[in-house]
Amino acid sequence: MPQKSKSKAKAGPSKPKTPKSAKSDVYCAPQQTEIKCNSWGIPSLDTHGFGSALPMTVSTLYAKSSTGSVTVKNELGLVVTDFFNYGVVDPGGSPVAQPVSNYFWELNQNLFENGGTFPADLGGDTFCRVRSLKVWILPRSGIASFVQGGPPSQPTNAAAMFTVNCQTPGVAILPTTNVPSVSDRAFALNTQVTNVLPQVDTKWKCVFACNMQKTFQSGVARPYIQPFGANRTSQAQCLFQMTVVNPATGKPFLTTEDYSLRVKVQIVIDQPMATLQQAKLSVFRNEEFTSPALEQNGIPYSPPPLSYAQINLRSVMDHLS
Repeated sequence: MPQKSKSKAKAGPSKPKTPKSAKSDVYCAPQQTEIKCNSWGIPSLDTHGFGSALPMTVSTLYAKSSTGSVTVKNELGLVVTDFFNYGVVDPGGSPVAQPVSNYFWELNQNLFENGGTFPADLGGDTFCRVRSLKVWILPRSGIASFVQGGPPSQPTNAAAMFTVNCQTPGVAILPTTNVPSVSDRAFALNTQVTNVLPQVDTKWKCVFACNMQKTFQSGVARPYIQPFGANRTSQAQCLFQMTVVNPATGKPFLTTEDYSLRVKVQIVIDQPMATLQQAKLSVFRNEEFTSPALEQNGIPYSPPPLSYAQINLRSVMDHLS
């Protein structure tokens, strides 16, 4: 049997619903007295809101000044790439092998210096700070193993493999004398050991990477900085130390200077912009626009001399390539 629908049809047109009157569920904000302000943004005194909070923000408490501008603020982010040969023979002629190479970077230098005629104490010296560094070494294919006082043997894989030990030294107390002393002890802080295998087609092998920001961020360990010279004008930081050893014995891999290993160093530094800079510029006066460098009745033209200028870094461009 068909089921009956539960809905019942309503006879006749539906009656319109009577709208309910608005009751207390509708919030009516109380009327507020308009506070008038003068041209300076300060409420006028003709209002009667004594003790009320003034409609003033922090930005309206201080007047915006346009009496000057900053022209020198940035730092130069530079990348310095250097190459050197790792060896063990002392350049001074000492018969004792020197297997440890200590790489120093002078902090007291300005790679953007062009204001040499100005006094050095007014901005010529800057703290050229190292942010990070990487070190690569170039393996040699077919390296023969040399024996002290004997002929070289035939090239083998065992003879061509070597191990590079690198570290960044740290100290708790900075050196106090201008002359290096035995008491100025350095400790291994950031270390890396890399085994370099022989290659047919030699490619650069990264043997060390150090982020100086993270290595010395605690402040407990400090970088090894050696002062030198009168008034400590030289303050060089030892960025890293390296030695190449035999992977089987741990002894120095090179015993003679019959060959050396090429090392590549890449340093990322922060170079502050010195406050005193120079640029060649001048103003030449004459009587007409058609000949900018021709004098008629004045002083003859001369090339622009070095003059004081405020120089800042804007961007890095490559428009000429």
